[in-house]
Amino acid sequence: MNLTIKKNEIKRELDKIEDEKVVWAIARLLRLDDDGDVSQWHKDVVKERTVKYGKKKSAMKDWEEVQKGL
Repeated sequence: MNLTIKKNEIKRELDKIEDEKVVWAIARLLRLDDDGDVSQWHKDVVKERTVKYGKKKSAMKDWEEVQKGL
């Protein structure tokens, strides 16, 4: 397949994307946002996981313990 044709197909598909997470991931992949900003949805996910971690600390394993099990 011709590279120009493939690039144009990709561009058309990218124009259809409405999911913020997908657009964010593509931007990161292409390094379009090197300013280091973290999107709000990502901050929310981290906050949610941190809260869950706090509630179930006894069920969590630290990295060293996981490595030993590998």
